[in-house]
Amino acid sequence: MEQDQIIQNLKKRLLIERIVFGAVILAVAVGWSVCHFKGAKSLILVDGKPVVCVCSASDAHNILNSIKSNVDDNCTDISFKQDVRIVRAPRSTLAVSRHKAFRTVAGIVSPVMPRWAIIVDGKPIVAVPSEEMAGDVLEAAKLRFGKQVSNLAEEPQFKENVTVSLTDVDPSIYKKSADEAVDFLFSANSQVSREGVYVVKKGDLAGSIAAKSGLKLAELAALNSGVNLNRLQIGDKLRVKTTAASPKLTVVVRDMSERVENIPAPVQTVSSSTMFQGKTYLISPGQAGKRKVVVESIYENGRMTGTEIVDEQVLKTPAPRRVAMGIKPRR
Repeated sequence: MEQDQIIQNLKKRLLIERIVFGAVILAVAVGWSVCHFKGAKSLILVDGKPVVCVCSASDAHNILNSIKSNVDDNCTDISFKQDVRIVRAPRSTLAVSRHKAFRTVAGIVSPVMPRWAIIVDGKPIVAVPSEEMAGDVLEAAKLRFGKQVSNLAEEPQFKENVTVSLTDVDPSIYKKSADEAVDFLFSANSQVSREGVYVVKKGDLAGSIAAKSGLKLAELAALNSGVNLNRLQIGDKLRVKTTAASPKLTVVVRDMSERVENIPAPVQTVSSSTMFQGKTYLISPGQAGKRKVVVESIYENGRMTGTEIVDEQVLKTPAPRRVAMGIKPRR
């Protein structure tokens, strides 16, 4: 029994020694890894493409965190629209200063945050903290223009396809209150870019064409990758982008009104064989009638865009104006 006890104690001691040894080895390995990678240069990749190299992974993380904090210091849920990663850089890669790296990365990545967005024709136009507030914003938008008319024909409608969804949005469209969101919706119209074609004329240079189109030369080159911009010929066609003002959201309001209108007297002609051709004679002057019409005036964001008659009632039938027309041939 005593011998068995000794063997059991030895086994326990051996197990403890193995555990301690393993823990020491693990600690050494972790320490080596931290020291090894801490001083290693790092690449910031955007959508799989290397953008910039910095002195350490710590610098890379600090740069990305600084970009996020520039949006909102208190937001912890900011991410990037692009796939942004940090990887170890090859030894031969040259590192740049943190300041230059920050400017480079900030000019490429787009910070986003998950918020409840009002989406118009598939594009988020304003975002708020909750789904309920998004509904309040849409109701306030309808009321903003609905109260401008005296007799609504129907509830104000949106011209575009409008939905509400939780999605990643640009921080610039996030508003903390419903009033701010409504004001933003109907602030100065946004500029919408559309692609067009520019035909090169005599004296045109790539730089002047880019300026006319509101583009940078590099942007013009990117739109026309297969064209040598230094050898343009008259008649060459270049892809460009033009901008046009477009409302973020359009509220359609129909105002109903009634009015009484005159109905012109119809003209009846009677042939007269006793009068020469080309001669006419008024038999009866006739009399105009009257009708009551229901008119809908259509407004888009407070601006009238058209009217249409939706109902009419004849109050007085017009009496025809009768005219005799000569048919007797001249000799």
